[in-house]
Amino acid sequence: MNDGIFPKANRQEGYLNDSDRMILAENGIELAKTSIDSIYESQFNLYRTLTIPEEKLFLSYCSADKDGKSIRPSMMIKKIQRIFPHITQKSDVVAKQYAVTNEKATFEEALQVYQQFLEGNEMDETWKEFLIYFYQKRKKEFSQAVSGMNYTNKAEKISIQNLKKMYGTNLKTTISRLENYRKCPFSFHMTYGLKLKENDNFQMSTIDTGSFMHEVIDSFFQYIDENKLDLKLISEEEIQQIVNQIIDEILQTSRYYIFSSSAKFRMMTRRLKKVVLQSMKYIIYSLKYSDFKPIGHEVEFAKNSPYQPIKLELDSGETIEIVGKIDRVDVGKLNDKEYVRIIDYKSQVKRLDLNQVVAGLQIQLITYLDAITEQDQFEPAGILYLGLVDQIVKAKKNLLDEEIEKEIRKGFKMQGLLLADVKVVKMMDNKLEQGYSDLVPAYVGKDGTLSTKSSVASKEEFEALQKTVKKTIREISTQILEGKIDIKPYYYQKKTGCDYCKYHSICMFNPKLKGNEYDYVRNRNNQEILNEISTKR
Repeated sequence: MNDGIFPKANRQEGYLNDSDRMILAENGIELAKTSIDSIYESQFNLYRTLTIPEEKLFLSYCSADKDGKSIRPSMMIKKIQRIFPHITQKSDVVAKQYAVTNEKATFEEALQVYQQFLEGNEMDETWKEFLIYFYQKRKKEFSQAVSGMNYTNKAEKISIQNLKKMYGTNLKTTISRLENYRKCPFSFHMTYGLKLKENDNFQMSTIDTGSFMHEVIDSFFQYIDENKLDLKLISEEEIQQIVNQIIDEILQTSRYYIFSSSAKFRMMTRRLKKVVLQSMKYIIYSLKYSDFKPIGHEVEFAKNSPYQPIKLELDSGETIEIVGKIDRVDVGKLNDKEYVRIIDYKSQVKRLDLNQVVAGLQIQLITYLDAITEQDQFEPAGILYLGLVDQIVKAKKNLLDEEIEKEIRKGFKMQGLLLADVKVVKMMDNKLEQGYSDLVPAYVGKDGTLSTKSSVASKEEFEALQKTVKKTIREISTQILEGKIDIKPYYYQKKTGCDYCKYHSICMFNPKLKGNEYDYVRNRNNQEILNEISTKR
């Protein structure tokens, strides 16, 4: 036998195979049995075992292995079933058979029977007596187990008294916080309501690198303004010299001590410097061939700033105040109008997804565009993401330097939504005549118009988006101030609010459990969304 399993599975013959053993046996040297001898012996032992019982014989086999994978029963089971076609077969996978054994095991069995009873199954009188017995003898343990059966992970509303302690009479927040609420209200409450924090780990995070890159870029343009340099005339060597100088100065400050704390981090820092330098090169490139000019970097929406906090009034009469900042604001003039575009630097590739915009998961750019166009009476020109990433060129053939440069430039192409006006688009890429722009998500056809390959929206559609996002902000803020902290993460294209959440061990969200549901985000194309929100205006 083998680990209580019978008949034994013979998987190997050993160092000598059956032929070797037979030759040795013919020459008077007998070793261990051959595989065939072992099979015959096993069959005989099985026959002898099956003939021992006088009244009943029970045969059992596993339906799955230790990893949960299904396994086939022994061939002997099939043989027995052929010999006795009317034999009774039961499976505890389909319906568990409860039995009375020792007190500890029976207590567990009784609780399971009671759980089945609560779900609508009948209960045998014998188990009722056992439940009464355990209730009397192990009352505390029994009561705790029963209360656990009735447990749900539904989050209750926060009381008004506690809400005022957390948020005050009016809500002061940021766009990213509102987006996080839509990712999962419960996670939002843990982070911003209770202000739970993980222990600090001595490691370089994406937040560290992202802040570092943003600071370098902001310092670069500060240097340009202070020294009154012309971006259209600046050379690559000058860019490299300025960026290296800024990086060296920043790395000497205490807040970035981790970047030089070990050989590993110093190596990562060298790579980061390379990415920043390359990114800055293409940021300047995009400005050299654009008629849009930056009017601000790290533009703040706060008190004592050019742009005041964004204030909205709710139906309840309460107000919300949104503060924050955007990486860059550009303005271009065409005829007698001024057009504005909002640019957000990202340390990863990011695209604007209108499904996420209308769901409240990606509302930052539209919100800031709305605030700026309202205050300065600008026309909306676009909202764009610029990815600050280390570009890797993949090719099946050897490329010339110019071809490599072109491929890298594609990687730094801004993504987002533009105004559907070919003249405004050509202001963003003033060398664009026909085909794809290598700066913005636009395609000009042979007839000189923007084709459907472009990511564009009309002025009316931009206004509809702005109105929709304002409504979404009010909805989110109202739910926060009503104390709703439902455990309901979003689900969109196989991504969920649980993917990087630190609080799963607290909420215990499981879509298989009753009452645990995702907040599903619909997946539609941009034009379908724009048509829908435009008709609701």
